[in-house]
Amino acid sequence: MTTSRRTTPPRARASGQRGFTLVELLIAMAAGLVVSLAAFMLSKNATRFFQNEARASASHLAATIGLNRLAADLQRAAYLSSPNILLDPQVCQVPAAPIGLRRLAGISILRAGSEFLHGTELSQSMANDLHPDSIIIGGSLNSTELFEFRKISDETGDWVVELNPNSAAVQRTLARAQGGGQSLTQIFAPSRFLRIMVRGQEKFLYGVIESANVIGAPPTTIAVTLKGVPGLPKLEGLADCGVTPGGATGDGGWVSVVSRVRYDIRSLVGKATAYAPLVKPVTPELTGDNGRTELVRVELDEEDQEIDDTLEVVAEYAVDLKFGISVAQESAVPGVTDPQITRFPIMLTDNAAVYTNAAANDQSGAVPERVRSVQVRLSTRTRAPDRDVPLPFPVGPDGRRLRFLIPGINASANTYGNTAPAGAPPVYARMRTLYADIALPNQAYVKW
Repeated sequence: MTTSRRTTPPRARASGQRGFTLVELLIAMAAGLVVSLAAFMLSKNATRFFQNEARASASHLAATIGLNRLAADLQRAAYLSSPNILLDPQVCQVPAAPIGLRRLAGISILRAGSEFLHGTELSQSMANDLHPDSIIIGGSLNSTELFEFRKISDETGDWVVELNPNSAAVQRTLARAQGGGQSLTQIFAPSRFLRIMVRGQEKFLYGVIESANVIGAPPTTIAVTLKGVPGLPKLEGLADCGVTPGGATGDGGWVSVVSRVRYDIRSLVGKATAYAPLVKPVTPELTGDNGRTELVRVELDEEDQEIDDTLEVVAEYAVDLKFGISVAQESAVPGVTDPQITRFPIMLTDNAAVYTNAAANDQSGAVPERVRSVQVRLSTRTRAPDRDVPLPFPVGPDGRRLRFLIPGINASANTYGNTAPAGAPPVYARMRTLYADIALPNQAYVKW
């Protein structure tokens, strides 16, 4: 018996199992490469967009933090202090007081003060026709407490104010220090001012702190020594204020710690400060970090000089700072004795009345004690430029900008309004500008 089998020819089997041809592989690889490039470009653009928006968010956060810090100090201007020590009828005037003490006032604003103080450090802002102001705020900014003292004596040749260690203010301060707050020696720091009210007297005395000595734990003695200049006036003759000459004023009273702080915009690049690692330039040819500027806060001493180790950065990449004010002025209406409030806002061209009324108290025409509110405009920029062209400027009646030119990135674009050539890196960074109107409650009822 013969069985017939059908066999598949070898050529047919091979034809049914063949792979891709070389042409097909090349086409597939090319298509895959196109898809990969498209995905890469999409991912690259998404990453760049994310980075740009993250920088814009960081710029907005910096402006918010800086404005909040400045507003907090402004709200305490003249707190437990004087709106203008030169005119204050409650101040027992001290002859030969150092210049920093004579200039004690709630506020003083200097037109283009940041540029005046730091010159070419602000070359980036000046290239954008921005000229930031500076402001000095005086008041009890380091403690809200009114400390009781037992006596003032000059038994050692220096005036020494001995605080009551059992007073509520001292005990609250000690409790806060245990939770991370400032200690007594930090509050009564050298070169700050001490406002003194002797029990039974209606006028205040002012001295300059030299040192604070806290003995014991808990303290049994808290002695604040004052500098020899200006010293304290003595109660003798017809004087209605002062301390007992040659002995101890044992009636006691109260003291507050007063300081003067300045806010301005400056560069910290290349300077020996604790912020050196923070401001170290990173690829400055693309970011302009070598010309970056910050909003800083620094304390001033009795000679109107900066106190070492008090500088703080309160807003990174700050590029502009401007002020407006509201001032109480005599009414022009016959029979009306209450003052009228006149507002001098921030304008496209600097309003000269702002800088005359709120000038340093030893300047002609200055009436810082009559300022009732301060308008603040603070601008920051993004860390790196991400726009190619400027926007029409100014924006609004006060001259606010939306973009900031970073000079030095492209030789043909070093002044605001220039446009970099096609294909060149972006030269404009976005700006974030915040405003605040801050009342000065401690000067609200000043009538002199």
